Amino acid sequence: MAKNRTEWDDDSKAAVYVQWVGNGKNVRQTSRDTGVPHTTVAYWAKAWEKDGPPANLDDKIRANAYEFVHHATSVREKAMNKLEELIPQAEVKQLSAIATVIGIMDDKLRLAQGLATKRTETVHTLPSKEDMRELMSGFSEGLVALAEDRASEVVLIDAVSVEVNN
Repeated sequence: MAKNRTEWDDDSKAAVYVQWVGNGKNVRQTSRDTGVPHTTVAYWAKAWEKDGPPANLDDKIRANAYEFVHHATSVREKAMNKLEELIPQAEVKQLSAIATVIGIMDDKLRLAQGLATKRTETVHTLPSKEDMRELMSGFSEGLVALAEDRASEVVLIDAVSVEVNN
């Protein structure tokens, strides 16, 4: 007996793609949000990771992304207004929940717009005094060796030019 398969149109695939990107490429969350089976989203996501979305979906993806960003922006603004309204009398738990919604919407918006949601900072430290002494000593020795090589080349050139002129 054959399984009943659902055929997905381009609009549905584009909507799933936008949701998948908005969810930080989380297949399970995208499946829950869209109602498309996990295995189907996983199959599409694997292809999208490898080759990107099909070119025939470009316009539909742009339209879905616009709707997604518009909706997420609206939800974030409503949450921020509610947070501002509740600040004077709310409990910390309520404020924390609304702030979480704002953060999630902000992350989803940034992902949908192709912006970074994380920042990595690399801290460089200077070498120790002993390491600096060793580095500078090696640098100085290298300069002296180069200067001696150069001086010997100059002497050889002077000797050759004296012989040529005689």
